[in-house]
Amino acid sequence: MTFTGIVAQAEDAPHVQLADLTGAGDVLVLAPHPDDESLAMGGAIAAASAAGHRVHIAVVTDGALSHPKSKAYSAAALSALRKAEVEAAVRILTEGRETPIWLGYPDQGMRDDPVLFSEVETRLRCRLERVTAIWTTWNGDPHSDHQHVWRLAHWMADRLDCAMFACPVWGRVQPAVAGASSIGLRRFRTTAFHDLKARAVAAHVSQMTGLIDDDPDGFRMPQDLATHFVVADEIFIPA
Repeated sequence: MTFTGIVAQAEDAPHVQLADLTGAGDVLVLAPHPDDESLAMGGAIAAASAAGHRVHIAVVTDGALSHPKSKAYSAAALSALRKAEVEAAVRILTEGRETPIWLGYPDQGMRDDPVLFSEVETRLRCRLERVTAIWTTWNGDPHSDHQHVWRLAHWMADRLDCAMFACPVWGRVQPAVAGASSIGLRRFRTTAFHDLKARAVAAHVSQMTGLIDDDPDGFRMPQDLATHFVVADEIFIPA
């Protein structure tokens, strides 16, 4: 597979140490969809959790539009399945130390709205006291939810006065959205956590396999792309 995104630029980027990504306290992960946490920063989540940091993983949308024409899996059934998948993935990455926070907003329903941002902040308030870093997807990803959640993370990082890092998903392998910055791009080496990350990615069965086979337009991750996400260094871009 030929990648046209930022992954080529990352080949020459310096590596970053975990402490530079976490700070001294907790990490808040804002994942637009269930599976983004594993694909974008699963190795770093595993590393941070193993190092003793609390990692609060908030899944913003329900992911119910990945197979919109399926008769076997209604939107409600697919949402429930994806919730179970991300719970399994987070248990794997954190070895049972964390459970994801399911916010459940509609897939492709995020928007740049201060009222919505404040609502999310209120729902997460009890987890924010010790947060010293926020990790999310990149505004260069060609997906509107990834861009909106990046802006949500930026808004929250300003209010918390904490560090923020963006981890490209689709922007790794597809042309980035114009105007998105990659200044300060660093690589995080995940070799020690490849097994956990592989198992976490595989836990998203609805996305990685042909489980849902009655929607010809439904999403299925190509195996070589899934392997890339598992074995490649993760990319962190400071906001």
